[in-house]
Amino acid sequence: MDKKKIIVGMRSLSEIRDKGGIYIDKTRFIDYLENNAVTSVPVFLRPRRFGKSLTASMLHCYYDIAKKDTFEKNFKGTWIYDHRTPLASSYYVIHFDFSDVSSEPSEVNYTFLTSVGSAINSFSNTYPDKGLSQKQLDFSSYKTATDLMLVFLNNFSNKAKKGEYLYVIIDEYDHFANEILTRNKEAFKDITSTAEGHEGLIKRFYALLKKFYRGEGNGSIDRFFITGVSSVSLDSVTSGFNIATNISSISLFNEMIGFTHDELSEVIDETVDFSQLPDISKEQLMQIMEENFDGYAFEKKAKLKMCNSNLCLAYLGRLILERELPLLNEISLNDDAGKLNGMLNLCEDDVRDEIVRAMFNKAPIVTELPDKMNLNSTNYFDKSQMVSLLYHLGYLTIDTETSRKKGITCFVIPNKVYEKLFLDYCRMAIGYRSDVYKDLSSMYEETADITTLLETLTEQIEKKINPQSLGKFTEMALQLICDSIINNGGDRQLKSYTEFYTGKGFADIFVKNTYPNGHNFLLELKYLHKNDGSKPAVEGKLLEAKEEIERYRQGTVLKEKVGNHPLDCYAIVFVGSECRLSQRID
Repeated sequence: MDKKKIIVGMRSLSEIRDKGGIYIDKTRFIDYLENNAVTSVPVFLRPRRFGKSLTASMLHCYYDIAKKDTFEKNFKGTWIYDHRTPLASSYYVIHFDFSDVSSEPSEVNYTFLTSVGSAINSFSNTYPDKGLSQKQLDFSSYKTATDLMLVFLNNFSNKAKKGEYLYVIIDEYDHFANEILTRNKEAFKDITSTAEGHEGLIKRFYALLKKFYRGEGNGSIDRFFITGVSSVSLDSVTSGFNIATNISSISLFNEMIGFTHDELSEVIDETVDFSQLPDISKEQLMQIMEENFDGYAFEKKAKLKMCNSNLCLAYLGRLILERELPLLNEISLNDDAGKLNGMLNLCEDDVRDEIVRAMFNKAPIVTELPDKMNLNSTNYFDKSQMVSLLYHLGYLTIDTETSRKKGITCFVIPNKVYEKLFLDYCRMAIGYRSDVYKDLSSMYEETADITTLLETLTEQIEKKINPQSLGKFTEMALQLICDSIINNGGDRQLKSYTEFYTGKGFADIFVKNTYPNGHNFLLELKYLHKNDGSKPAVEGKLLEAKEEIERYRQGTVLKEKVGNHPLDCYAIVFVGSECRLSQRID
């Protein structure tokens, strides 16, 4: 049977169907949005690269009068084709995509205007009798996007017949605003300002849409669908657009975008020809993808975790093209440690340190999501607001199991991709660059000697870390540097895992050895400041490490990971930059 194509980054349902691309049927959610969302102005939030734009395209294809003739091509074989609603192909759809609006404050107004103008131009080409003339579409005639939008809405209202209404789709409504927020908080406040006489461009635009909403009176807009990442932009202009309802945490919509386990399995079956990949199994592929792209839950009672669909498709596309497992760092997140640092600077130091320590130690962060996040009323986010922002951007997700057990909402890092990104942030926070490449062959061969590792660790602390940074993060800094040295080892025979879950708690460092007959390692690192490095203090840390190692050894997860390889366990105590003690625990 011919395999379906993976079309990475394709945002148009029509194009995917035309080209025979893989498409997981999510059309039942069209019916849910009409009949179960309890709103005609839903806002649907998910992290980046989850497929929000494809959902917006699906709705455009379904509701647009102009696409009535292509309805069969677009939807034949899907759930909605056999369960068509009365509103199918009944609206004049105007579709905005704000992903192309600049995040440079000086360019926001112009690019927002041109983005709105592009959507109106497309609408006018599709519906010349309802759109604007070429003269009216001269962008230079308008100061702001709101000015242009007002002309468009008045024009449509005057020309529309009874029963003719607009369906407004706004995709990536907050893309540019989030970028500005992480780099320039004051610029964000300016574009979302609600101060009388000084309303920001976002407030003015959404206030105008509200004015023309049919639910508020006799307006020409009947329905909306708005996608984004976080509610912070709309929350900041609440009075301008208080007609919207955030449906993102309603259980019915948990699976509207992204892939479930079964959907990911279906995608692999329909796209991957394993006869061309003799050394790779479906089970191996599923495990890699679930470890790195899965783990998202969007409400406390969610029964299914979701995979980031675009990252899954990008990974499978590279696999099919290259006929070997791609390196995970080749699959772009469009995120980096600098962006995470920008977000964490939006809260006070003590809040940031609490969140960072919890994330590093893989401990659940307990807090409830706030109803609103209005940054115009505060200079810094509190804990719940900061966690909410990280959650909406995909750095954290709801830990459903812990949340159910404790009856409160708990958040954790969703997968290994974001664990790595977070570790990169921590290294940046202590000023450490992981650019050392050391020959650790004495460690991974049968000699299993860790002397070179400890010498390198001491050298790196002395050369690259100032005492203030080391003192701030203590054992965390040791783990980060040790992890970098091992994972950057010359022959890549060793793989380091920080805060490794053993089944009986989290070990500081677990080192997996792929060398034949090589030893695995469990390293428990302890740290004391120079002033606290007395002999009794060092011995106390040694005893603490021994007790932890004995407990970790009993963990079934650790035993499964080690397999038949020997496991060497070490208690290591640093005093300042000096490795004061390293003892193998037999």
